[in-house]
Amino acid sequence: MKKAQAAIAMLLLGSAVPTQAEPVALVGGTIVDGTGSKPIEGGVVLLDGDRITAVGSKDAVRIPSNARRIDVRGKWITPGLVDAHVHFSQSGSIYTRPDAIDLTKVIPYKQDVEQSKARLDETFRRYLASGVTTVVDAGGPLWIYEVRNRASSGVTAPRVAVAGALIATEPAPETTKLDWGEPIIVSAASPREAAELARAQLQRKPDLIKIWGIGSGPEGSARVRDITRAVVAVARPAGVRVAVHATRLETAEAALDGGADVLVHSVEDAPLTPAFIAKLKANNAVYVSTLMVHEGYRDAFLGQVQLTAIERGNSDPNILASLYEMPHGVIERATARYPADPVPQVSANALALLRAGGRLAAGTDAGNIGTLHGPALHRELQMLSQAGLTPSQVLTAATRDAAFAYSARPDIGVLAPNYRADLLILDADPLKSVSNLSRISQVWSRGVAYRPSQLLPSSPELVVERQLQAYNSRDLDNFLATYAENVQVYDLPVTTKPSIEGKAAMRKIYGDIFQKFPAIHCRGAQRMVEGRFVIDQEVCSLDPAKPPFHASATYEVVDGVIRRVWFADAQVKLQE
Repeated sequence: MKKAQAAIAMLLLGSAVPTQAEPVALVGGTIVDGTGSKPIEGGVVLLDGDRITAVGSKDAVRIPSNARRIDVRGKWITPGLVDAHVHFSQSGSIYTRPDAIDLTKVIPYKQDVEQSKARLDETFRRYLASGVTTVVDAGGPLWIYEVRNRASSGVTAPRVAVAGALIATEPAPETTKLDWGEPIIVSAASPREAAELARAQLQRKPDLIKIWGIGSGPEGSARVRDITRAVVAVARPAGVRVAVHATRLETAEAALDGGADVLVHSVEDAPLTPAFIAKLKANNAVYVSTLMVHEGYRDAFLGQVQLTAIERGNSDPNILASLYEMPHGVIERATARYPADPVPQVSANALALLRAGGRLAAGTDAGNIGTLHGPALHRELQMLSQAGLTPSQVLTAATRDAAFAYSARPDIGVLAPNYRADLLILDADPLKSVSNLSRISQVWSRGVAYRPSQLLPSSPELVVERQLQAYNSRDLDNFLATYAENVQVYDLPVTTKPSIEGKAAMRKIYGDIFQKFPAIHCRGAQRMVEGRFVIDQEVCSLDPAKPPFHASATYEVVDGVIRRVWFADAQVKLQE
């Protein structure tokens, strides 16, 4: 399987297929190794199978005579990115957390989970297409172990580390809504019971055991400390680390007192203290950022979803569509549960920790509502940049330091000899802007090269879905990016002359529409795909207070962009 993948990848790179023993030399690119060291211009990265064997300047690296040379002049080479906190058991849709907002009467939770299982291989490809070559699943049901097995079985997938069911320090009744046969969270009545739960998990060889530290006050904090200590006593002799969900300063500090190796979230409620940071460093613990998960929930609950270009391009279109389906009347109830915005505090804490020399790992909590598997990490990196981290510090948080959430002794996250051959080749300098980390020319995973377009080919349906979601967010540039320069729009019944011709005309017309109708929204009621044609029956609304209207659109997609459109009813309504 791996030989076949390598053969296909090298053909796609436009070169001859190397033999099994043939090393590969990436020559001429600027090397940014993930450690914060000075870049090496015109460098060489030598690969042999799934390992890096040499990294350095062209004068320092001897390229074997049998090596296949790949010219990457004008490119930048970085380690593959690591998302230090994801959940494959959650889809990212508004139906994936009934304990946060219960929409099970619309889409049953079990159906959402089964769909996540069914599209697992596709989700893997979305991570790789986004440059994410390693992920840490921070807790889930038993089938999460199957996810790890699947990822290591030879399919096109990132490396995956997993934790099993969360051990909660307090009962949490609402979380029973997440149980439909395989519990995700189990409460421990005592440290002894927590230790027993940990022993049971060790039989499945988890990469981490996770504790959900949800106590408050001195008594709750003491429980977090004691249960963490009990689990550490069981896990550490087995070589398994202990991760703790603790978002309040007092519980996070209690987790460190108990010996936690990984804090899977930022502290939300208070500034980090020098004493806390000292304990974190003394434990050699990892502190995971998870900034954007708050933004994901807030945007979805407010019905104001704002997505980056890579989120639109690399996310599951069905999950994207769900984010615009929050029922009217539910938004107010949902947002009432999250009255404060923790992003300013968690951003300040991430910066403070980094400046004090703590290990900050970039992680998203992907799978939660609005935090999309694959490209979410790029939004996280943007938010870290906005918090005050330099592009170099952001890259290190997403590579070298995030790797310590994956393993206590990682061989990923750095471009250095004996490390794994997981790396990115970029079209722009990541040290000038973190947004350049999304300008991916090639992704190398396990020593095999892929182009993002190879991993996620733009099907006609995907192109149409991208334009629909950009339309719903009034994102004019991304909306127009799905159309050909010479696009033609016709109004039914068919006439020989288009009502709109060319992208410049579309920009003027739709720019005016988005300004005139700031709440405009269309959802697909029914879709049919016939070759290059996508036929949508849509339900559209100009104002949530007014009745919606029905419309139909037939899109012709050629070479990855919409070439022609035939509308019925929609244009008429917009002109009224």
